Amino acid sequence: MEAGFAGDSGVKLIVVKNAIQHPTHPLDIALPRVGTQPVDLLDPFFHVEGAYAHAATPDLFPLLSAPLIARFGMRGAFILPAAGYLLTIWMIASMALSTIALRALLRSFVPARPLVHGALGLALFVGQPGFHAVVLGQWALLLMSALGAVVLMVRAGHARRAAFAALAFLAKPQLFVWTAIGLLIPAFTDERYRRFIRYALVVAGTLIICAWLAFPDWFPAWLADIPPRRTGRSAVLLSALGELFGPTGRVLAVVIVAGGILLASRFVVGSDAWLAIWLALSSAGAIYSWSYDQVLLFVPLVITCGVLAAAGREHAMTRLALGGAAALLFVSPLFYVLGVARHDETFSIAVPLAFFAAIAWSLWPYRRGALVGEQHAAQQIQTA
Repeated sequence: MEAGFAGDSGVKLIVVKNAIQHPTHPLDIALPRVGTQPVDLLDPFFHVEGAYAHAATPDLFPLLSAPLIARFGMRGAFILPAAGYLLTIWMIASMALSTIALRALLRSFVPARPLVHGALGLALFVGQPGFHAVVLGQWALLLMSALGAVVLMVRAGHARRAAFAALAFLAKPQLFVWTAIGLLIPAFTDERYRRFIRYALVVAGTLIICAWLAFPDWFPAWLADIPPRRTGRSAVLLSALGELFGPTGRVLAVVIVAGGILLASRFVVGSDAWLAIWLALSSAGAIYSWSYDQVLLFVPLVITCGVLAAAGREHAMTRLALGGAAALLFVSPLFYVLGVARHDETFSIAVPLAFFAAIAWSLWPYRRGALVGEQHAAQQIQTA
């Protein structure tokens, strides 16, 4: 019987070992077996219980250990465990940074509103996306922290700091496709965004070039194997509509995302409403995503609440904030239970889609045409 793993860290460990021993076919992995063939690939990183082999390492371990294993062989796999409890450090760092980021966003956009602060703070870690991001050792909380930092720093004119924070986007670039577009377009008219884009391109470009020079064969191999395998099935619109309606559903998904782009383009370029709608679109129209990545929705949600608060729509702001918190606390877990039952989280995309719809509806009065009309009406009243 094939061995089962607790999480995917065991498979990642085998990938690292296999990539070093067989660089021409690093993804051709022979999983360990239980029974007739012992699990001895990376002992003591596995322990056997009945018909299952459990990986006793955190999810991030293979990523950080790969250079050490490449340099020191399999002895390098023991260096990080000797340094301490990596998973605990990772969890604490993720929780601390995301708490700081959410607190900074709330203080900037909706200050002195304890009910909103408390509800969103509770949803960050008790809600299904944040909870599973911590339990599974995923990047989502750190990515949410980086996204919040970029928004706040760009608005404050700290372009260099924002550019370095944006480096975190390279960990999962598929989640930030529309975020990148939403940050790039204002650079043509707004000096704050222009300076940020300039620094971000230099910093990210340097990192990518250095990585490519160090490992020239890695990216083509990854591009040929991973996107076709991984993008076909995840919690995204393409997968959900593809399951429901086949190829026609995928075409429909592209049309819906295109409609979201047109809708997002209706807002004043570089405004808070512009940022909120493009950031929400990045989650709703992601290429590859899972339910724990929904913690990124905190950023556009808080920005939207800030727009409503600034416009004096206090009750609408409170309803949106509490509704978003309730969705993450009560609705998202239901979709996760459905995903576990189906062994497929595809339909969890309903949560980011609902967030995008709610944010677009809340911000629609502040689209470009509506604001111009209001200004024109005000000028007519003053003239009269």
